[in-house]
Amino acid sequence: MPARTLAAVASSELIRVTCCGSSWVGADRAHCCRRFRGCGAVFDDARLFDAHRPKGACTDPRGLDLVQTKNGIWLRPLDLAG
Repeated sequence: MPARTLAAVASSELIRVTCCGSSWVGADRAHCCRRFRGCGAVFDDARLFDAHRPKGACTDPRGLDLVQTKNGIWLRPLDLAG
């Protein structure tokens, strides 16, 4: 298979993860793991994860105006519109 085709196949693979009773798809997700005193929430990206732990302790994602998808991923409200 040519290199160009291999790259297209690799970029379309889904990464599935399960931890702390939650499951999600996507390599860019950020999980606040309960095994390390986290809340178990899964965020759309690392910036949202960092925002929910401003002083090293978890805050409620709703307090950051985040919304949760039906699969439990917390994200910015505008992300749902687009």
